[in-house]
Amino acid sequence: MPGFATILAYLGFAGALASWIAGAVFCARALATLPGNRGLVLLAPFAWPLIGRAKRASETAAAQLNKALVAFIACMLVGSAAFAASANLSRFAK
Repeated sequence: MPGFATILAYLGFAGALASWIAGAVFCARALATLPGNRGLVLLAPFAWPLIGRAKRASETAAAQLNKALVAFIACMLVGSAAFAASANLSRFAK
């Protein structure tokens, strides 16, 4: 059972990483459509959840960006819960 929780934690954190990359790409695409955002496009890989200006680009770009943010948060929650379960189950198994 601790092994299953560890695998689930790795999958959750891998999903969070993939969601972070997807969100950065979607944010850069959304900011590229707006004029005068060259500096923000360069910061998109690092701070895309904090850039509110990207949600003004278009409805579809904002929807993709919001989906990436929700997926990132969900994967982090699953990964953290699975890591906690794995740590507790391996401690009780000894």
